[in-house]
Amino acid sequence: MYNKSRRADLPLLLLTAAACGIGLTLAASLGYIGAAQDITSGETGGLFATQAAALLIGAVLCVSVMLIGSKRLARYGAHILTAGMAFTALTFTPLGVSPEGSDDRAWLSLGGVTLQPSELLKLCFIVSFAAHLDTVKDRLSRPRELALLLLHAAAPTALVWAQGDQGTALVFILIAAGMLFAAGLNAGYFAAAVLALPLAGWVLWSRLLGEHQKDRIKVLLYPSADPLGTGFQQLQAGRALAQGGLWGSGLFSRERDLVYVSQAENDFIFSYAGQVGGLVLCGAIIVILFAAVLRMTALAGRSTGAGRLMIAGAAMMLFSHTFLNLAMVLGFMPVIGIPLPFISAGGTAMIAMLGAVGLACS
Repeated sequence: MYNKSRRADLPLLLLTAAACGIGLTLAASLGYIGAAQDITSGETGGLFATQAAALLIGAVLCVSVMLIGSKRLARYGAHILTAGMAFTALTFTPLGVSPEGSDDRAWLSLGGVTLQPSELLKLCFIVSFAAHLDTVKDRLSRPRELALLLLHAAAPTALVWAQGDQGTALVFILIAAGMLFAAGLNAGYFAAAVLALPLAGWVLWSRLLGEHQKDRIKVLLYPSADPLGTGFQQLQAGRALAQGGLWGSGLFSRERDLVYVSQAENDFIFSYAGQVGGLVLCGAIIVILFAAVLRMTALAGRSTGAGRLMIAGAAMMLFSHTFLNLAMVLGFMPVIGIPLPFISAGGTAMIAMLGAVGLACS
């Protein structure tokens, strides 16, 4: 066990600890200021305790994954993915719930505790896909093997799409693409995929997206077209960031009225960070999260086999969440419900991200 614990990468763990510390501080700040001001549609009472509990559970998962090791995880990759998909499929039973303000049936209510199993499914997919890629590494670019890999990736993606969670489905696609690239898939396939994007976009727009999802995309082109409806959340987020200035109003100051942003504790936590911590805190968050991605990428470059591909998947998971969330808050992408890693409120997302750090050290 001691030898396995030496695998832990200190720079990555320090970056993770810094991000989690910022997340806990913002949760405490929201609980304190939110009790005096109407600044979000979400619950702020007990937010710090929930985040702290998720952090502890996630830390246990991180250490457990690290001690188990990538080789043993890869050996049971198919079983792990099957278990993850079965757990996620429970959202289609009476146990599945849609929180207020959400149109996704992507959560489970178990004994008063609400979980989002698709977050944990990402880890299961990374492990199983890495094992699959490592098995066919010498035949990766053959059409038959690639078709089987794409079916492997399509299974969990289709499951979360059926929940109505298109944002998480996009994350699965990006993770799969990143792992295929890391495994050495022929560049011609990626070029073909890029050329096929216009056709895929047309199919998505005309066949798969609902009207409310199309409205979220339209409002990016005309932000003021529906300022009290579809565009409200992102317009308010922009005002919140602008109001914060360089230093913000203070993490625990009630002396200044804050801009109301729906779900400020969750997907739009970056806007709240800008209000109370200003450009300085926002810059620190960006630097820490992307430094963690780069550190994972460096670790992948020093590793081999399925372990290297697991680290690549974990890095892509962290990158996609960070990039998509920031683009969403800044108004470059539609609102798709992607939390900011380690920072946003959301116990299951915190646990899953810490599990990804464990994979990077496994």
